[in-house]
Amino acid sequence: MDYINISLVDDHPMVISGLTTLLQPFPHIVIHGTYNNAAQLLQGLQYYSPDVLLLDLMLPDQSGKELLPLIRKQYPGMRILVLTSLDTPSMVTNMLRHGCNGYLLKGAGPGTLVEAIETVYKKEEYIDPVLKEQLLQNVLHFKTRIQGNALSVKLTQREKEVLGMIAEEHTTSEIAEKLFISYHTVESHRNNLMRKLNVKNTVGLLKVAIQLGLIR
Repeated sequence: MDYINISLVDDHPMVISGLTTLLQPFPHIVIHGTYNNAAQLLQGLQYYSPDVLLLDLMLPDQSGKELLPLIRKQYPGMRILVLTSLDTPSMVTNMLRHGCNGYLLKGAGPGTLVEAIETVYKKEEYIDPVLKEQLLQNVLHFKTRIQGNALSVKLTQREKEVLGMIAEEHTTSEIAEKLFISYHTVESHRNNLMRKLNVKNTVGLLKVAIQLGLIR
């Protein structure tokens, strides 16, 4: 079996110590760096880029949501496994959209941890089994609701463009500037999108759009 070089980032030394202990019986997994915050990690990655990075989302100086796109842009070949206590399905889809390759809950046993590392190393996606079941149930529930309401979503090309830019967290003003349209027109498209997807706000818009496969 190939050696898998990994790095760990977590602001709790006991977590890093525990992970190190859990992985000791697995000689093919080699820890090449441990970090306590985002600044240390970004500095360390300049000198060594691991095969797999185990990333905590709740770092003191920068959130995982902010950090993920930076790492993905600078180190596109590195695999990123989120290791967190945040167990909401919406967070899983959000982090996958921001570039992680796997999502695992803290407290996972050594066998599950190693399986997750090996899976993302092989360029496959890994989701914690508990969360995967929740995601499946959410999708099934949503599909049932959609079918029951006989909802057919048909977006114009411009609405798709606006939706994509909302997903990339652009403001209304930024969208208007980039698409060469007025602020009012962008708001009109946003309102049309919420009406067509039967939601009340931008959070709901993105959630439903992800579930329908309109954005990734």
